[in-house]
Amino acid sequence: MIRHSVFALSMLAGLAAPAFAEGFTAVQHVERAVVTSDQNGNRDVSFEIAEEVSPGDEVRYRLAYANQGAEAAENVRLVMPVPTQVKLIEGSAQTSDADVTYSVDDGKTFARRGNLTVSIDGIERPATAEEITHIRWTFSQAIPAGQTGDLSYRGVLQ
Repeated sequence: MIRHSVFALSMLAGLAAPAFAEGFTAVQHVERAVVTSDQNGNRDVSFEIAEEVSPGDEVRYRLAYANQGAEAAENVRLVMPVPTQVKLIEGSAQTSDADVTYSVDDGKTFARRGNLTVSIDGIERPATAEEITHIRWTFSQAIPAGQTGDLSYRGVLQ
């Protein structure tokens, strides 16, 4: 089993939050999916802070951000790496306020998921979820003073 603190530290090393406004903060949470079923077999998935995770566990990387400054935060871009030991779940990168792009080259370049490609032996092809190294959320609107929000993605620990 892997302790979440080790997992979280590996994630924070790649977190990028440019200095767009004094008082803008972002705190990452690593959470484990908890699946329950009722008497009728209906499944419910919730997430709790990951104390320990094992191979095959679904995890969610959630970034809680807040503009605690006196002015709106302009040109906000938040980046989270996808650990090599985690397989990204397609379509799981979420937020309602930002454009989501992906990288396969350790965050050097980003593209929308449908345009993300890799070149292997000179042959270009669509990138797989396993090849994604970073996810970037770019906010098109300024984040007003006092506003908070969350963004996240999910994966499966390999």
